[in-house]
Amino acid sequence: MKRSLVVWILAAFAALPSLAVTVDRQAALNAVVAAEKAFSKVSAEKGTRAAFLEYLADDSVIFAPGLVSGKDTWQSRPAQPSLLSWHPVQADVSLAGDLGYTTGPWELRSRDKSDPKVIHGFYTTVWRKQADGSYKVQFDAGCSTPAPPASATAVKIAKASPALVENPPKVEDESRGKATLLRADRAFAEAAAKGAAAAYAGVLAADARLHREGALPVVSKKAILQTLSAHPAKVGWLPIQARIASSGDLGYTLGKEEVGAEQGYYLRIWKKQADGSWKVVLELFNSTPPAPATPKSPHAGHP
Repeated sequence: MKRSLVVWILAAFAALPSLAVTVDRQAALNAVVAAEKAFSKVSAEKGTRAAFLEYLADDSVIFAPGLVSGKDTWQSRPAQPSLLSWHPVQADVSLAGDLGYTTGPWELRSRDKSDPKVIHGFYTTVWRKQADGSYKVQFDAGCSTPAPPASATAVKIAKASPALVENPPKVEDESRGKATLLRADRAFAEAAAKGAAAAYAGVLAADARLHREGALPVVSKKAILQTLSAHPAKVGWLPIQARIASSGDLGYTLGKEEVGAEQGYYLRIWKKQADGSWKVVLELFNSTPPAPATPKSPHAGHP
């Protein structure tokens, strides 16, 4: 009798619809931005090495110049008296709120804020939510640039839309999700081999960003296509790895790239659109070796 009752109760619960899950994307976005600002604050107070060791995830990777362990690389470096500071100007998070990215300007001084000599650049950081609910750096890289105008350093972080997500989609198999991004990246490479401008026109999101060593970020699909047309160069790349949000709508690929005569590594952030297609929202190319007169970004692993 008792066994029959237990079976009946279990069957009744199994027949009930699954409990709804609501993700507060705005809160997740705020948390990612706050983590980035705290990361920079620790850098100012304790030094760049201490900041990276505190905020890098255990499985993080950076360009130094190839793909290497972020934690191991920074652990092996001595502390420096230099001051590295930065702030986010753009950010986004996945529907599940577990993967996000920030990007913005950085400044490097050999001593402190009184140092008149300043090296400028732009960074991009990918954040991943940890088991304890905190956000850690999954990937970090950057480019050196000329001194940016105020318009390029102004904060333009849009509110999360939608702010709340009920029952966000799930990637049942993360390896398949990664494979999807890698296929998209390879298809993009094949198209670029036939014509870079046309290939980029097919995959760029309207508000995409293009980050290149020695140049200010180019923002918007229209501006990027104009830049590529004005400065044509043969491009090609080989994807190496990918990560994807649990909701399957945001992810990134990393790999080797050639832009004209330059060789290096790239980060490409992909976002799924309303029609189900994947579009590139940010591409960063980190050339190596650097030009002799161009300092490398500390965010690329070169303090």
